Amino acid sequence: MSVLGLMDIGRSALAAQTAAIGVTGENISNVNTPGYSRQSPILETAPYDPNQKLSIGNGVTVATIQRSFDRFLQAQINTSTSAGGQQSTMQSALQRIEPLFGDLTGTGIGTSMQNFFNAWQDLAMNPQGAAERQSVLSKAQTLADNFHQINNSLNAVKNDANQSLLAITSDINTVTGQIAALNSQIRIAQISGGNANQLRDSRDQLIQNLSGKVGITTLEQSDGTVNVSLSRGPQLVGSNGSATLSLFDDPANSGLYSIILNPPGGGNGTDVTPLVSGTDANSGILGGTLQVRDSLVNGFLASLDEMASALANQVNSVHSAGYGLNGGTGVNFFTPPAAPTPPATYTAGYSNSIALAFSNSDFIAAAADDPTLPGGGSGNNVNALAIAGLGNKTISLTGGSNTLSGFYGSLVGKVGLVVQTTNQNITQNTAMLNQLNTYRDSSSGVSLDEELIALTKYQKAFQGAARLITTGQEMMDTVLNMVR
Repeated sequence: MSVLGLMDIGRSALAAQTAAIGVTGENISNVNTPGYSRQSPILETAPYDPNQKLSIGNGVTVATIQRSFDRFLQAQINTSTSAGGQQSTMQSALQRIEPLFGDLTGTGIGTSMQNFFNAWQDLAMNPQGAAERQSVLSKAQTLADNFHQINNSLNAVKNDANQSLLAITSDINTVTGQIAALNSQIRIAQISGGNANQLRDSRDQLIQNLSGKVGITTLEQSDGTVNVSLSRGPQLVGSNGSATLSLFDDPANSGLYSIILNPPGGGNGTDVTPLVSGTDANSGILGGTLQVRDSLVNGFLASLDEMASALANQVNSVHSAGYGLNGGTGVNFFTPPAAPTPPATYTAGYSNSIALAFSNSDFIAAAADDPTLPGGGSGNNVNALAIAGLGNKTISLTGGSNTLSGFYGSLVGKVGLVVQTTNQNITQNTAMLNQLNTYRDSSSGVSLDEELIALTKYQKAFQGAARLITTGQEMMDTVLNMVR
């Protein structure tokens, strides 16, 4: 090998170690950067001409800058992030719903219903008592108000979930647009032979962010780009850009928003509401919001409506058979529910419209016979006792035969079970996500101790390469001096 060849080897070593030191410095500077993946210089022997006589090589070159990244692990993190987004959305809604059925303040439906039937029991002790009759009306109005208040509160949660879709879909559109832009940059960098590792880190961070908003799947292409699709539906990001989510008022769903996906590159929009509705366990904030709006709240409203309808029908049936102080009969106590639409057995929305049918306490039918007729008996309390006993009467309700108080108890238990299950799911998912992030940190994160060791190694190699060049220069000077 010639002296010039020796110096070429030294120069290649200087360049390679300089690049390696630069990579190490980049790792150290990004030790606290979220989503940053550790980079490693891959050194290999520089190619040489085998026709060269006695060639021992042409030094070293940096083959590539390798990114420490586990795609399977990142997919698990994205899935767990999606589940966390859905569960946290459910939890936020349940924090508003749970107190409605707690009766901790003594003013809930359970307490009000018990007070209502107790008022009838008190009236049975004094059927003509003005105070007792007024108490029945007062307790009935309180009970109706409680139904209205819970109905309105549940609908407020539902409407708030519906309105939040505006911000959620806007955020998704922003993130998918950013992913599409990074796809283009990565494609250009890969074609030109550049290093796109940090662009990939940024894209992966955006994809993880997106997975918290909606359930997705990803597929990397040969040109370095990533296609992102809904986990149960069409593409969100492709080679020709990103899709756009928009909303429209759906008359088939009481004017609530449906979600339309306009595909990348344009084309006819598709209603993807059923595809992102939260039926999957990992559907992100968007799926959780739709689950709250279309399933969770509606389930509680249905139970509330059934309870109000059953209460009104049972009380009206007994009350209309009795007689008031004025001799009137056939009078409903509550405004009767409208006929349910089959296959429903109760009137939807009745918990918001239940009301007293009259305000004159003389109309209260406490007697089984007309008290204005001879023999009717002004002290007749048979009907009042019958109504007082309705609270413990077993009737046919969804889920089987039950009493009104028992049905309400099961509703409270249902709310509590959903709250407990959601909290447990969040605890488990949080632990899993923390563990996955720990695995990621161990495989892809930056360790300062390791980087400082690598820095020392590359620094020593740089010093050795510099010494090699110095030696070559000394040898060249010796040769030149010999010529002189």
